[in-house]
Amino acid sequence: MIRSFRDMLTRRQSGSAAVELAIVLPLLFILMTVPLFFARYFWHYTVAHKAAMDAARYLSTVSVREMRSASLSATAGQIANGIAEEAIADLSPGRDAPTIEVLCGPSKLCIGYNALAMPETIKVRVSLNMFDNVFGVVNTGFYGWPIVAEAEVRYVGR
Repeated sequence: MIRSFRDMLTRRQSGSAAVELAIVLPLLFILMTVPLFFARYFWHYTVAHKAAMDAARYLSTVSVREMRSASLSATAGQIANGIAEEAIADLSPGRDAPTIEVLCGPSKLCIGYNALAMPETIKVRVSLNMFDNVFGVVNTGFYGWPIVAEAEVRYVGR
């Protein structure tokens, strides 16, 4: 049986698509996981920043009377901390628990103010480390990639 040139070409190329797919598929997988990892990283940062902003916004509206009382201002600080913890509860950053700092003024804890010195600003900082526990392609190291979201709001009671 005599085969034509066209039959010989189609027979030779019948497995070339499978070979090309086997070569290109791992590369496409790696090229797609890196942008997805960065999207997940920025999503974690956005959630952490929103948590810091919500906590700072709440604490900035606490009344002057509550800020002057040591017990009431500590309770308000704990509520702000709880607001931030609740907002980041859905994240799964890794093995380390996120840390939340609630500060009144540049570096003072929100516990009792005298009549003269009320805080000018409220600052909330949310820190966490994110690991690549979804894809396992990006090397995040032993400590993960740090995410620090900070929100500073002017105290309204001044």
